[in-house]
Amino acid sequence: METSVLFSNYRLKKTQEPSKKKLLENIFKEYELKRNNFNPTMKSPNHFANRLQQRMRLYYSSLTNC
Repeated sequence: METSVLFSNYRLKKTQEPSKKKLLENIFKEYELKRNNFNPTMKSPNHFANRLQQRMRLYYSSLTNC
């Protein structure tokens, strides 16, 4: 009788949930490792300033063409 309880649908669902938790934990651990990958000697790109500079060039070039 005890073996039939282990193979019931209830027990199978119970054993599958921790594997999902373990999978999520592994994903979070990998994310934490990659998130903290920081090299202070490398200069970070200033996307805002670069895009603003492009917009201003387009704006002034459109003014001179009129």
